[in-house]
Amino acid sequence: MTEWIKIAALVLKISIITQVFAVGLSSNWRDATFLFRHPRLLWNSILARNIIVPAIALVLIQVFSLHPAVMVAFCVLAVTPVPPLVPKGQLQAGGPSEYILGLLVSQAVLAIVLVPLTIEVIDRIMGAHAHFGSARVAMLVFQTILLPLAAGIVLARKSPAIRSSAGHILKAGTVLLIAGGLPLLFLPWKTFGVIAGNGTLLAMAIFVTAATAVGHLLGGPSASDRTVLAEATSSRHPGMAVAIAVQNFPQHGALVAGAIVTYLVIRIALSMTYARMRPELGPTHSYRRA
Repeated sequence: MTEWIKIAALVLKISIITQVFAVGLSSNWRDATFLFRHPRLLWNSILARNIIVPAIALVLIQVFSLHPAVMVAFCVLAVTPVPPLVPKGQLQAGGPSEYILGLLVSQAVLAIVLVPLTIEVIDRIMGAHAHFGSARVAMLVFQTILLPLAAGIVLARKSPAIRSSAGHILKAGTVLLIAGGLPLLFLPWKTFGVIAGNGTLLAMAIFVTAATAVGHLLGGPSASDRTVLAEATSSRHPGMAVAIAVQNFPQHGALVAGAIVTYLVIRIALSMTYARMRPELGPTHSYRRA
């Protein structure tokens, strides 16, 4: 990949760290471990994101005659953990829901085992000879999710006044996300002529729609939880997806990155449609459970 793509990827990584740190400032350890204390909700999230979605990706790869880079993009997107999904309004209202935070933490921790395992399963089915070890996954999730989250929780506990700055820090992370994402928007334009065709866009739209539907159905009885899991199931960690792809398929690096960005654009468009049909994930909803 060219230098500007590497710089953009670094900015995106910093943006995720900044956003997770802001989440930590408005959270506590009990909320972070919420799903580990609710096995049914934890299992539903694993079933949706880590079992059904990879299966959907494999089916789409078999049904459509996709470019090899798009096939790689589907596979690596299917195995990645969930990125931060906390609306700014929730931070301003005192913190993210237990379910959102528990989903973020549980997926990050379980990714250390589930990502390499899922890659091995897909490798056996596809014969792609891919590999991404637990140590590499652990480094990524610790750097981008677990460490900044823990730092935010500890700092807020020692200096409670800093909690009020969480919304501003989240806004800074959002600015970095835009700054890092804008250059990558040129990738689809440069690679579209190569990766498009044979139903690529349709396959991506089906992937997003199916993942959203699975998350919605498995989100449990709470309307808000269904919305959260639906959004989380279709949302993938682009940084880890690119890292896995570049390590295993360097010859397709730029094309895979272009396919991943194309997927993210389609996902944003479709998730906006879904969000308009769902209740607002704001401070008026109660997520507290006994």
